[in-house]
Amino acid sequence: MTKRTSRRLLALLLCALTLSGCTAKRETASPPPAGAGILPAASAEETPDPAHKTTGIGFYFDTVVYLTLWGAPESLVQEVWDECARYEQLLSKTVEGSDVSRINQSGGETITVDPETWEILHRAKEISQLTGGAFSITLAPVTALWSFTGMETNTVPTDETRLAALELVDDTQLVLGENYTVTLPAGMQIDLGGIAKGYIADKVAALIRDKAYAGIISLGGNVYTVGVKPDGSRFGVGITNPDEPRSSKAVIYTEGCTVVTSGTYERGFNFGGVRYHHILDPKTGWPAQSDLLSATFVMDSSMTADALATACIVLGSEKSLQLAASQGLDAMFILKDGSVLLTDGFEEKYNYLPQ
Repeated sequence: MTKRTSRRLLALLLCALTLSGCTAKRETASPPPAGAGILPAASAEETPDPAHKTTGIGFYFDTVVYLTLWGAPESLVQEVWDECARYEQLLSKTVEGSDVSRINQSGGETITVDPETWEILHRAKEISQLTGGAFSITLAPVTALWSFTGMETNTVPTDETRLAALELVDDTQLVLGENYTVTLPAGMQIDLGGIAKGYIADKVAALIRDKAYAGIISLGGNVYTVGVKPDGSRFGVGITNPDEPRSSKAVIYTEGCTVVTSGTYERGFNFGGVRYHHILDPKTGWPAQSDLLSATFVMDSSMTADALATACIVLGSEKSLQLAASQGLDAMFILKDGSVLLTDGFEEKYNYLPQ
C-alpha cells in the first residue's frame, strides 16, 4: 500500500471520529434510539463506561485497518485483530493453504472449503450476474498481468497476453455444490479482493455490536459504523475527493451501516504519459474507461456494497444509477467532470454536506 493511500485512510478516519453522526435527518444531537448502542448484559463492575474510547491500528489484506470503540472491554481490540488474521489466512490468494489458494491450485478438481468462503463465492456469483459481469472474481489471471502496488516496475501487458488471460475470465464456470464444494476449471483463478474486505467488515461490525456500545472500523474503502456516539450523535464519514485524495468531496452522517467507496484514484501508475488505474474491466482487461471516478454505497451489507462499488466504476454513471434504483440502494457517484450524482433521498437521509 502506498503512503498516499495510508494518508487518505488516516484522513478518512479522523473525519469519521471528529464529525457528528443511516436514519432521519437530525439538526442536533439526540438520545440514541431504542436498542441502539445498548451494552450486553453484565454486572455493574463488568460494564465499561460508554464514553470510554479505545483505538487500534492493524495491517491486514495489504490494508491499514483503523478501529475505534466506545464502551468496549479491553480485550475486544485483540479479538478484532484475531478475526482479521483468521480471515486473511482463509481468503488471501497469496497465503499458501488458504481456501482461495487451494481453489486456484485444484487443477479442476472439486474441493471442499470453509462455509464462510462458500458464502462469499455464492454472493460473488450473484453480483456478477446482477452486474452483467462488470464484477468478476475470475479476473485474477488478468489482474496478475498488471502491477499497481508501486513496489514493482510498472508495465502494460501486451495484447497477446491480455487477450489470452481474458479467455479464462468467466464467473459462470465456477461451480458451487452441496456441502460447501467448489469446482474451478483448470487454468482459471479467483481473487476475492473486491468483496472479501466487505465481508470481513460485516463480521467485525457484528462482533462490535455484540460487545461494545458503539464503534467504527475502516478497512481501506470499507467503513462500518456501529450504533451512535455516547452523546447521541451520528458518525461523520468523509467521501474522498478524487481530484484531491487527501481531502473530502462530501461528508455524510450514518449510524449502524456501512459506507463503501471504490475509486480510480486509489491505486495506479503512469506509463508512457498515460495513467492506468487498478479497476479493470472484465470484458477488456484494461482499466475501466467509464465516466466515473468513484462510486459509494451506503447500506447494511459491506460485502455487497464492496462488489457493487467496484462494478459501477466499470458500468458508468447511467447504468449505475439504474442498478441502484432497481435494487432500492443509496448511492453517490462522482464523475470525471467533478459533478456528483445522488440516488433519490440520499441528501436528506445522510445529511449530505458538500465540501
